[in-house]
Amino acid sequence: MPPKSPNRSGKSTPTRGRPGEKKDEEKLLQDEEEEKLRLEQEEKERQEKEAREKLEQERRAELDTKKDKQVFETNIELEAVKLEVEQVKNDKLAHSEWNRYMKCDGKPDPTSVKEINTFISLSHQKGSPDANIVLEDAKLILSLISELNELLEDFTPEEFEQKVDSYRQTILSLQDLLLNRYNEATLKMLKDASYEADSESGNLQKVVDGKNETIMLWANLNKNPRFKLFEFEEEKISFELPKVLAMADIAVRILRTKFDHYSHQCTTFLPKKKKVKDEEPILEEPPKPEDVEEVEAKGDEENGEDAKSVVDEGRQSKQSNEPGLVNEGEKEEETKKDENEAGEKEDAAKTPEVQIEIEEDEEDILDPDVVDLRQFSPLGGVYHVDLLKTPPQPNVVRGWTLTQIIDKPLSTVKYPSDNPNTGRSSSRVASANPEGRDEGSPSKTPLEQQQPPIGLTFALPSDVMFFEEPQVASWDSSDKHWKTSGITDTNFDEENRKLLFKTQEFGTFCLMQDSHLNMPFQSWELKPKGTNSTVLTITAAIAEVEIEVKDSECRLNAPAEDPPKELSGLYGKWMTVPKLIIAMREAGVNVFPAEDSHKFVSIQSKEVDLKKVYEQMAILSSTFAFSWSKWNNDAGSKQVIMQIAPCPIKENMPRDAVSDDDWSIFSVSDDISYKLALSEYDEEFADVVATGATYHCDLLHAARETTTKDSNEKLLEQLTEKSQNANKFFIHAVATLLKASKLVSFS
Repeated sequence: MPPKSPNRSGKSTPTRGRPGEKKDEEKLLQDEEEEKLRLEQEEKERQEKEAREKLEQERRAELDTKKDKQVFETNIELEAVKLEVEQVKNDKLAHSEWNRYMKCDGKPDPTSVKEINTFISLSHQKGSPDANIVLEDAKLILSLISELNELLEDFTPEEFEQKVDSYRQTILSLQDLLLNRYNEATLKMLKDASYEADSESGNLQKVVDGKNETIMLWANLNKNPRFKLFEFEEEKISFELPKVLAMADIAVRILRTKFDHYSHQCTTFLPKKKKVKDEEPILEEPPKPEDVEEVEAKGDEENGEDAKSVVDEGRQSKQSNEPGLVNEGEKEEETKKDENEAGEKEDAAKTPEVQIEIEEDEEDILDPDVVDLRQFSPLGGVYHVDLLKTPPQPNVVRGWTLTQIIDKPLSTVKYPSDNPNTGRSSSRVASANPEGRDEGSPSKTPLEQQQPPIGLTFALPSDVMFFEEPQVASWDSSDKHWKTSGITDTNFDEENRKLLFKTQEFGTFCLMQDSHLNMPFQSWELKPKGTNSTVLTITAAIAEVEIEVKDSECRLNAPAEDPPKELSGLYGKWMTVPKLIIAMREAGVNVFPAEDSHKFVSIQSKEVDLKKVYEQMAILSSTFAFSWSKWNNDAGSKQVIMQIAPCPIKENMPRDAVSDDDWSIFSVSDDISYKLALSEYDEEFADVVATGATYHCDLLHAARETTTKDSNEKLLEQLTEKSQNANKFFIHAVATLLKASKLVSFS
């Protein structure tokens, strides 16, 4: 019998395993559970992915079915605006000559070279030097220049062909005539200087103020050796002369013009254009000499003498194009050369592809002192500071007034010059040079010490905004550029808005400011205000501007608090969009990037046809509000992200008529637009289509249909009808404003 178990009770006892076995079993169960959850999660994600792909396919299929219709409808609306605007433009051009004739105002036709030449010739012959008459003539000349500039801006060179160069040459001729008229008036005032001399100083101190210019004239009649500084008090412009000029027969004229007739002559005035290399023609394999002889022989047999004469004429014409006769050795060299060239052409002809290279013109390397007008803008007009020779003054002898008749034009005095006594009378020059030393001989004293720089103080124009210290530049007439050379000791008095500096030479000066101070923009909004009325608000880097568009015109609205005084003459003034753009740029508030401003500003580069986006926004601007979105920076180059909200038409809508809940975020690209399941308050960007939204081919249909998806059909019909029936010139004005501001890429 087997031995009995020690457990006498007869009950079985559980087997005790090792401590690690239980932990392994629990870990195994946990791993199995995690694997199960992972598989379920993967299956769920797979199903969601399949659902998204299926939904994406359905949306794509739906877009394919309605794409042609939507493209056709959009083109119809865009073409309607374009045709109506172009019709008015063409009518204006066609009737411009007749309208000018019907005015009967005696003005010459600036487009007629014959009339302009006659006008200029008569102005030189019979023009009166009286200051008031000169100022009236200046208005006429400036109006002719303005008319030509409008023609050059409104119409492309293709429409003018060869007229463009003629118009530009006419503008230069009129500008020369205008400056000549100012010189005639100045000379007339200098000849009569002694009659109008100041009783206290004994010098001529005269200011003639016109609509577009101010002539400030000072003549040194008293020749006070202690004279140093003079200020035109009302204009707040002063000059400081060195001692070498205190005793000279000189006058100082400061001519300030509100217009700038110099900058357009600079090489940096217009942006560099891209050039396209012409495609090289594919060269055919040249025929062999044996083939030529065979063709000629065959031609002789078929056509007889006629074919032979044609071949002979070809040979003669080839010989006639040669510069001269050559000997047999030269013929052999030319034959070898022709064979080599033929071989090279044959190799080139075998090249399967010919690419067209598009490259940008190499930028001119400017001198360090040359101001680049692509980056800086002249503001406040131009200051002509000239040192003039005073003509002989009338003398009263025994009751008789003796006046020396001088037919010479206004003459300037060169400063600095080799002769520091230039402009002095002969007696004073002799006293200054008692030893009779040759005036042209070099002096032991350096010329810079004999002829120190001139001090000038300009008050900043009251109608221009300067957001930083302006830069002074002088005009170099030799190479047609604004330059900073020769200008020293610049001091800006910000409180009194004055700029003090010294210059080595008299000349023409202007004040410069960076054109891109307000770029890029921080945000923007475009909100309807009523029928054919909308307001564009741009929060720029420094300033905030509000532009209201109504019908075909627009205006700059003043801010509710602390409107700047410099823009008081511009606020509330209705004008066309191009004129407002020019006026704002001239006032120093530039929110309109140039074609090449991306070189100076960090922007969001978008590979989207933004021109079409702006045009569609303009069509919707009567019934929809648009706004900047922070997600536009994260969306990449092939998408434009913006906020859109429907706005039922109400006259004089307040700015806060659109609440935060009304805004929806849209993605817009060249071939697809849709509403996003995204908010401005989300933490991360997600390119996910909103629930219930569908794909559309453009912004126009996406805004009309998607934003009113949850609303009633009556609202959709109302918004669509209102935008379709909007004034075409209002749409064109809004589109022009949006294209000029380039909101999408510069914010």
